[in-house]
Amino acid sequence: MGWRRIEFKPALSPALFLCSWSFIPIAISILMLCFDKYSEYIFHAFVSAILLQSMSLYLVTSKRKISLQYDSIRNRVLFGIVIIILLIVVQFSQIKFLPIIQFGLTIVFSYCTLSSIQIYANNIGSSYEHPWSAQEKLSEQKLPIWNIQSYIFSNHVMATKKSTEIESIAWISGQMENEQLKLVLDVFGHNPKDEFDLSSLQIDLQSND
Repeated sequence: MGWRRIEFKPALSPALFLCSWSFIPIAISILMLCFDKYSEYIFHAFVSAILLQSMSLYLVTSKRKISLQYDSIRNRVLFGIVIIILLIVVQFSQIKFLPIIQFGLTIVFSYCTLSSIQIYANNIGSSYEHPWSAQEKLSEQKLPIWNIQSYIFSNHVMATKKSTEIESIAWISGQMENEQLKLVLDVFGHNPKDEFDLSSLQIDLQSND
């Protein structure tokens, strides 16, 4: 089909490093709760843990932004934002057992973050490239079941597709490398060790308009 697979390295080590460090302030907060010492700093410990985990999630998703369109990850990210808002609201309220509630919210946020990274690693998918020219255009004939956002070449996303049958998402974007144009196909939703069936996406760049 003219597509060449691009080797993609997930580089999860920095994200896992930050995640592991985020457990230190959580452990310190547990000691504060158990010994009832320095309780005024418990909220700061929770915020430190959430910041480290947020940075770790950003590191992985920024390398592959298509992952934020994956339902399992997107829902966890949105839920994590809600937890952060609740954590701040609870801090400025007069709720009884305030540290215990904040601890519970932090643990739930940690679960959302770690599970998102795990889903990311298991479904990182694959990427392909195809030579292109400025004179060529995308069309419904070339991409019959796609949502085309730009028919002409663009450095942004040109077409998207969500497959419910194989629970994956894909998008096509333009890229220039050494003054040569190419289309980049990103697929997210399958194990990177598995070969993806490109025919399931119904792409025919050779068809006549």
